[in-house]
Amino acid sequence: MHPAHRQSTIEPFPLPAQSDFTVLIVDDEYINRFLLQNIVEGIGYTTRKAENGAAALELVAETPPDLILLDIMMPDINGYELCRRLKGNPATANIPVIFVTALTDTANLIKGFAVGAEDYIGKPINEGEVRARVQTHLKLKAAVDQIRKYNEELEQVVAESSRELVRSERQAAFGQLIQGIVHNLKGPLTSIRGSAQACQITVKTLVGELDAMAQRAPDAVPARLTDLSRAATKAAELVDTASRRLTEMINALMYKSSSDQRDKEEQLDLNAIVGEELAFLQADLHFKHHVRKAITLAQEPLPILAVAPEIAQVITNLVSNALDATHAAAEPTITITTARRCGAAWLTVADNGSGIASEHLGRIFDPFFTTKPRRQMGATPENGPIGTGLGLYMCMRSVKALGGDIQVDSAVGKGTTFRVKIPLALQPATEEGCDGDNSPVLHQ
Repeated sequence: MHPAHRQSTIEPFPLPAQSDFTVLIVDDEYINRFLLQNIVEGIGYTTRKAENGAAALELVAETPPDLILLDIMMPDINGYELCRRLKGNPATANIPVIFVTALTDTANLIKGFAVGAEDYIGKPINEGEVRARVQTHLKLKAAVDQIRKYNEELEQVVAESSRELVRSERQAAFGQLIQGIVHNLKGPLTSIRGSAQACQITVKTLVGELDAMAQRAPDAVPARLTDLSRAATKAAELVDTASRRLTEMINALMYKSSSDQRDKEEQLDLNAIVGEELAFLQADLHFKHHVRKAITLAQEPLPILAVAPEIAQVITNLVSNALDATHAAAEPTITITTARRCGAAWLTVADNGSGIASEHLGRIFDPFFTTKPRRQMGATPENGPIGTGLGLYMCMRSVKALGGDIQVDSAVGKGTTFRVKIPLALQPATEEGCDGDNSPVLHQ
């Protein structure tokens, strides 16, 4: 026997609520307008009425309807001409027009379709026919509108993806340029450090000999010579310290540029990645000097399996969002913590910024949704933070790919907290307060 298969059903395209649709009835005969109004409103749709073409054009310009029931034979502007004008106007071209007419011969029907009408209803009016055609064309319009919206969003996705690809290529090229520059800097810097250390040794020896001479004959060594030698010692120490720090910065840049070009999953320490990204963000002087940072990293390593640039981008996006949220705060504060809990590594990024309205929380991970002004809408960074609506979407996508999740809590005027959960690469023994691999449930 063959196993029983359940037949899948395809749901029809969802029709919006009937009250959301408006049907414009255009007819110079009162009785026809009255009959059509009763039928259409009996289905549940809203109606508007016009007794001639000029009045219809005014109503359409004021509030475009979802469907027009149009008589052909009218005294001022006949139905053919009115339909032609509507279809010739980009603002009204997508409104379906159904002719309601007694002229049902082939020549008149062809003429009606030629000027752009979608359908026709014959007179005398049949209630069942009106109901069926009105419902059908409103449903079709809803489907076309939704498809048009999908197409617009798809075009946005393609455009943003193209920009992201170009940006990635530029970043890769920039990374290679950085590696070349810093590699060429390391030679002279090594010479500077060597010379500074040699200078320290020489000056230290000189100071020692001057001290010995002063002990043998106090008046033999001028006081100014002693002061100069000690000043030289301090200067040599400063050069050595500065060159050592510069070497550390160059090594960090080389590591950063090389790690950004990795595209394979590997075992990483979340603590180390957080530290590297925060060090890199110190290049932002506002972040470095004007934002209070409370950073608490787990004392133990947090090994995760991830692609280095992707998890680094998650951290950067969350910190950048926190930075944007606090741009108007009197004392901007960003809190960053990591922890190990229930078989997972946890990263928390919190701010005391503007917060997110409750009606927006359910959409913040949607692509292209942003509460910030968009650049294409005239916003510029000088006027405050701007966004594309892709940052949090990319964060969620990257974290989900690792088997993790993101939780967000926010209150307007109080700030926002993001909690990122990523499974540990090396599962520890069951921790206190956890039942096996069960982790706290996250809610988007």
